[in-house]
Amino acid sequence: MYFLPVAIIVGAILPIAYISAKKIFPKLVRKKASKKLESILFPDGYWQKSEVLKTFRKFTSDRFSDEEILDYFFKIKGLQTIKINSGTNFWIRKYLFSPTTIKLNYFEQVKFYETFLNFPEPSEQKEGVIYRQNRKHVNKIKYEHAAEISKNII
Repeated sequence: MYFLPVAIIVGAILPIAYISAKKIFPKLVRKKASKKLESILFPDGYWQKSEVLKTFRKFTSDRFSDEEILDYFFKIKGLQTIKINSGTNFWIRKYLFSPTTIKLNYFEQVKFYETFLNFPEPSEQKEGVIYRQNRKHVNKIKYEHAAEISKNII
């Protein structure tokens, strides 16, 4: 007899809770992860962030808002610079593996990777963050190795 009202109440509350959690959870993830990623990707602070925004606006012709630009930048550069498999924060991992809010065309993507390939510059190695090697250094190693191989051919 008391089972029917309880079932109706639970039946009404469950879908409402599911829908609200589906809307609130991504915002919570973005809020918590963006603070941490901002401190990692912009070690020099607001100046560095404003330069990235200005550069990004230049090659996208002001098509996107600041939030959309930072979302794209955090997700792409975050995946490139942070070691995901070693002790990464749950919120950061969840945020980085979610899709970006904007889609760039091919030419904008190429310009993005050309511009921000070695960003941030590896001035000092921070714990928990791995930066990509500088291209000149990698090429220098390859050329030296090729010269040694060519000397030892005979």
